[in-house]
Amino acid sequence: MKKRILTWLLAISMLGSLLTVPAGAAAVTKFSDVSDSYTATAVESLRLMGVLDGYGDGTFRPDTVLNRAQFCKMAVYAMDGSGELGRYSTVTIFPDVKPSHWASAYINMAARKGIISGFADGKFKPGQTVTAGQAVTILMRGLGYKDEDMGGVWPQSYMAEAQTNGLLKSTGITSAYAGLTRAQAARLFLNLFEAKHGKGDALFSYKVGEEVYLTAVDGGKGTMTAGGKSYTMAHPVASTSLIGSKGKAVLNSAGEILTFLPITGSNGVSNAAVIISANGSVAGLDSLAGSTSYNIYKNGSPATAADLKRYDVATYASATNSIIISDTRVSTYYEDCKPSPSNPATITVLGGKELNVLPTAADSLSKLKPGKQIVLLLTADGQVAGAEDANNTGARGNAMAVVSEKGDVQLVCGGALLNIGTASEYAGQVVSVYADKSGLKLNKISGGVGGDLLPKEGTLGGRKLADNVMLFDGGRQIALSELSQTGVNSGRVSYARTNWAGQVDLIVLNNGLEADMIFGRAVVNSSTSKVWVWYPGYENDKEQQEGVNGSYKETTSQTISIETANKTYGPINSGNHISNGTFVAVSIKTSSQGNLMFTRFDTMSKLSNVSSSAWIGKTAVTFGSRTYEVPSNVQCYNDDTGKWMTLDDAKAYGGTMNLYVYDGVVRIVEVKA
Repeated sequence: MKKRILTWLLAISMLGSLLTVPAGAAAVTKFSDVSDSYTATAVESLRLMGVLDGYGDGTFRPDTVLNRAQFCKMAVYAMDGSGELGRYSTVTIFPDVKPSHWASAYINMAARKGIISGFADGKFKPGQTVTAGQAVTILMRGLGYKDEDMGGVWPQSYMAEAQTNGLLKSTGITSAYAGLTRAQAARLFLNLFEAKHGKGDALFSYKVGEEVYLTAVDGGKGTMTAGGKSYTMAHPVASTSLIGSKGKAVLNSAGEILTFLPITGSNGVSNAAVIISANGSVAGLDSLAGSTSYNIYKNGSPATAADLKRYDVATYASATNSIIISDTRVSTYYEDCKPSPSNPATITVLGGKELNVLPTAADSLSKLKPGKQIVLLLTADGQVAGAEDANNTGARGNAMAVVSEKGDVQLVCGGALLNIGTASEYAGQVVSVYADKSGLKLNKISGGVGGDLLPKEGTLGGRKLADNVMLFDGGRQIALSELSQTGVNSGRVSYARTNWAGQVDLIVLNNGLEADMIFGRAVVNSSTSKVWVWYPGYENDKEQQEGVNGSYKETTSQTISIETANKTYGPINSGNHISNGTFVAVSIKTSSQGNLMFTRFDTMSKLSNVSSSAWIGKTAVTFGSRTYEVPSNVQCYNDDTGKWMTLDDAKAYGGTMNLYVYDGVVRIVEVKA
């Protein structure tokens, strides 16, 4: 039997691998509304470069049309010119782009560099839709093509040349006059790396290397490793789905790596798996890899054979010649399977979650039948590699999950996340996971390693952070580089886990305030009523006589509702007299009579007219010689529309930006045109 399995594993290794994101990555960047691989690859390459990103709700919105200001910003990042923006922020080139406009520096820089121009009336019209012809012209000028060298009529002349030099390859652009979508822009910029240059000086000038494998991205340290060489990243990010891909490193003039240009379909993890039979055992790994020379990664961190434990699961990533180890085991009730218990392709567990079963797991699962409590051994991407009867094995469930702000339960599999259900009552917390016949069971976990988190030093409480540390703020996964480099107080660390090497590999942060603290906008409703007041000594009169034994007095009562991005609290009868629309920090509880009441009511400090240049990424703002932390779940309010919005949308909206601070942290961002 062992010989037959060994032969089968060798055959699988020779046949190739599935197109699956390799488990060597700390996390995978995916957008729920991007289905084609070319656009997904383009988006990820440009995310590394800082040109564009997705939205806070996990979407990319590929069909959203860009405006002229947004495309100018993308073009400036593509020319790696963000470091020069300061010199262009206070000038006025176009009368409708004042220095206060959010994109003024980008537009002015692009104009001075000669890649954009205004309309006949001298205006730029930043909010107007950018057409494909305008966008292509901007990029072609950046590649060294000059107006005087282009024959024919604009924009057809530029479009024809762009078709020839490779800029329009696979973009789906058919009309020069149609609005340019985010997906089309992503493909354009991806083609820009290898498009043929014109005769003039090129602003988009890159050094594209030879074909190599991308093996690591460390956003905390700001390094990327490709072809065995470590590069400094021009725009550090925490993780990328391109890890394990074969492609080309793209460098700027300073030798920094701008991004990685993958060959579509080059990455992968095999669909064969080996269950480690004993602590420190490497039996079967040579056959899995097809050689005796390979790298080992456990839960995304470099490891050795000595770090392997019984019941760990090993798969092979051919792109990086790496053995990928996952130690995720979950105790669960066996609910159902397809097509049959003797040869299952999928298994239903964890309260209705359907998981893929690897061919190598069929043997162990065929001995089990629905209706039993079992322990599943999972790969780093959440597939079933093996199973054991929970009553007859030494394997015990160790699964844990992080619950997002929306209540999504995200099972931690190696260095990746698998959504297995919802539990809004645990939002922002880390929980242990198991399931019995009645369904999914969660228990809150807290504690672990204590101490201050120091991103710059790469430590938490003096312990070293793992290279692939998974970091969650309010249940949302963020990059280490998104945190303020001055550090995070220990009071915000609700849970931290160490791996087998004693390094911190999972951190969950809270907002550092009482659980019932709410930040929002006060909606005030006032009402006036008349109350009879007796004159002293006339209280026993039988008849009220205005001006004789008493008089009516007007009194004003006020109710306050607290509007947040997710919910409105109230109305609450309150003696706190404030103006409608004031941003406040409050604590609310229910009285014994069932009425809502404020137990704390504070207004917040206001930072007025904060410029876009004051922001340090998305995590901090410098204002008045002081740096303020911005949490990942900061709420943003549009005063013009009366609606709440994401931070990305707020920063792109332009106009005036006011920040409201509580306890030294920005809690509300307010924008208005």
